[in-house]
Amino acid sequence: MKNQTVLSSISLLLILMASPFALAFASTETDDDFLNIREATVDADSDEMSAFLKTHGHIPTNGDGGAFGYGLLTSEGLDAVVVSTTHAGVLDSEEQDDANDPVWHNHFVTLGDDSVNCGDDPAVKSITFESPGQIRIQDENADLTQIPSSFSGTDALNQDDLTIAPGTDVDDVVSFKLSPQFNDNNELEAVCVTDIQPADNVVSDNDDNSNNNNDDNTNSNSGNSASQGIGQVESNKQ
Repeated sequence: MKNQTVLSSISLLLILMASPFALAFASTETDDDFLNIREATVDADSDEMSAFLKTHGHIPTNGDGGAFGYGLLTSEGLDAVVVSTTHAGVLDSEEQDDANDPVWHNHFVTLGDDSVNCGDDPAVKSITFESPGQIRIQDENADLTQIPSSFSGTDALNQDDLTIAPGTDVDDVVSFKLSPQFNDNNELEAVCVTDIQPADNVVSDNDDNSNNNNDDNTNSNSGNSASQGIGQVESNKQ
């Protein structure tokens, strides 16, 4: 009984010590089937693209799923990734009312290496404060529309001018989680993109022969891209 009391006290202490920001990124869902994309249908021309994603589970819109999202990987690689994401804890989008708003929003992001904070996982290096295109979540589906081939706006990390041009040549569609890294002062040091999963099947409406079945092809290249952005400092709506 004494040992149980000690263990309970230690557990409570660890909970109290946990960063409130880190907790905001944690999922309360017991089933993450919404991270498994059953099929993604992509439609694109030279100026813009859209993608309709069907997942294996109900997609949370209230923050219960933690920090996660979906990404469109184009021929531009990690230099220009389109993501739709939800998270609470950090204000990095003009679509959010405040830092705790888990509203879904889009970003164009650049990913890169940060071995100190993220190990082998990619890290967010630049990210639009604006939300290019539209994102609509309903039940098990995510509908990304009017995604431009290029966007100029503001970098949510440092408020500098930023242009990211992913183009419209989509190579893959993925889901991912976000893992924020904090220093001893609970200041955000980095955001790592983890648990990257390619869609089971990607279909292009522009080319009937471009179906891409990923059921047995979870390659490491997909594991080196996609993210949602999280700014290191809160940005005011502009």
